[in-house]
Amino acid sequence: MKAPKNTFWKFALMGLISLLLLIPLAMVKDLIRERSNRAQEASGEVAGSWGGAQTLEGPTLVFSYVETSGTGDKKKEETKKNEVYPSVLNCEYSVDNQLLHRSIYDIPVYTANVNEEGTFIVPESMAQKEKLSLTATIKVSDLRGIDGPIILETNGKQFTADDGNSGTVRFYIKPGDIPMDGSTIPFKVSFKVRGSSSISFKPYGDETKVIVKSNCPNPSFNGDFLPVGREIDENGFSAEWRVSKINRGAPSESRMGVSFLPEVSQYQQSERSAKYGLLIIVLVFAAGLMVELVGKKKIALVQYLIIGLSLVLFYALTLSFSEFISFGLSYLIAAAMTTAALLGYFRGILKSRAAYTLALLVAVTYALCYILLQMGTYALLTGSLVLFVVLAVIMYYTASIEEPDLLQQKV
Repeated sequence: MKAPKNTFWKFALMGLISLLLLIPLAMVKDLIRERSNRAQEASGEVAGSWGGAQTLEGPTLVFSYVETSGTGDKKKEETKKNEVYPSVLNCEYSVDNQLLHRSIYDIPVYTANVNEEGTFIVPESMAQKEKLSLTATIKVSDLRGIDGPIILETNGKQFTADDGNSGTVRFYIKPGDIPMDGSTIPFKVSFKVRGSSSISFKPYGDETKVIVKSNCPNPSFNGDFLPVGREIDENGFSAEWRVSKINRGAPSESRMGVSFLPEVSQYQQSERSAKYGLLIIVLVFAAGLMVELVGKKKIALVQYLIIGLSLVLFYALTLSFSEFISFGLSYLIAAAMTTAALLGYFRGILKSRAAYTLALLVAVTYALCYILLQMGTYALLTGSLVLFVVLAVIMYYTASIEEPDLLQQKV
């Protein structure tokens, strides 16, 4: 098959049009990022009043006392502190994840019921200290998330948190309220805390066990230690950590926790789908050129430009719909609208059944891209194989094209 003399120039100009279409495609991607940033700003505003990512530490007994050194005029008093960490610390967090609505955005947040219990062993030497004072402390990284009172029970007595500052909540305890003879002292702490994004905890006990239960179906475990056991299903998850002082290092230097990942947002999906924009344009343009060569039909360059712009507009439509309905339904509606519009345009240009073939190609391409979006791990492999097949088809139909001899002279 011998190609018309202008085919190769037209192919070059179509390539130029494809590159020019990168400009409106980039503008759509910028719009997606702008809307995504607005959603993040709304999330930050909610976190500012509800509570941010929470890190919990403690409890700890803090003994303050005075040590005297020297005699006479050289007598010197120095205030010192001794922190006593739990010998055993068992924590259970029951986390209820939910969505708060801000404008058109859904912000994932949670409320956690915190229950901690264990034992302290107070050194006997503390009983001999001068001017001794005692506080129990726990740390909550964002105190705005505290919901209700924080109760500490120890040695048969109950204490309510007296104050909180810079993330530290304090319980003031009289030294006589707990024995300081080296015996084991049980304790319990319970409270509610609100937060967003994630919850973390530090293994303050010589032996620490943490159990987290949540209705979040897609957690991401992180930190210095991963759970020793976990169960995850569509209704949520349960995870258990066990850490000892042998492998934790300093209590404040280790951390473990879980991030509550929402389903992939419509902005992430829109941005991922837009990455296939140039590929779809090139495939549709190549199919149009094949129709011209095989069916002897003509499609003008300006018509290719309009086709390309309609393919770019698809992504703006998808983004607009996805802010109000699910991404899958938005994608379907935008794909149906774009395919229907192009079918009518192809029919007006070609006035043949080839219009239906091109429209079907557009629909199949959108369907394939949506499948790739859902595949995740295998998207690159599948996409590469599909492109190889498409390239093989194009090679087959163009193998018999002969370049015209433009230098041939008429005799």
